[in-house]
Amino acid sequence: MPTLEPDFETADSIIFEARWHGSFTPVESEWIEAFYRNVESRMLNLYDGARLRAARMYEAKKVAGYWQEQADWFAQMLGNMERRQKDIRDIDIPEPEALRSLIETLIEIVAACRGAYEFHA
Repeated sequence: MPTLEPDFETADSIIFEARWHGSFTPVESEWIEAFYRNVESRMLNLYDGARLRAARMYEAKKVAGYWQEQADWFAQMLGNMERRQKDIRDIDIPEPEALRSLIETLIEIVAACRGAYEFHA
């Protein structure tokens, strides 16, 4: 499974702090936007890597299983990001645009992985 280095603990801490202030400070807002843009970029890189690995596989059953694993992993990441989005909405602070974009990207990646799975299954 892929690994991530982004600092989700710091992001969660910034979101928690924003709850008490009613919004992000300008520095926090800049950091959180950059953070979610970075996560989105990493997700796209991981997906590109998955496509390259799948292209080297020749047995349809193995390829299908591989894409199922990828779909599950990216769906888990999507669920994590949707929970963060809900947390932000629940504490009534402005939602970072980069988080919205990341969620849209993950929805597309999950659909692509599932489509590849169905194609090879």
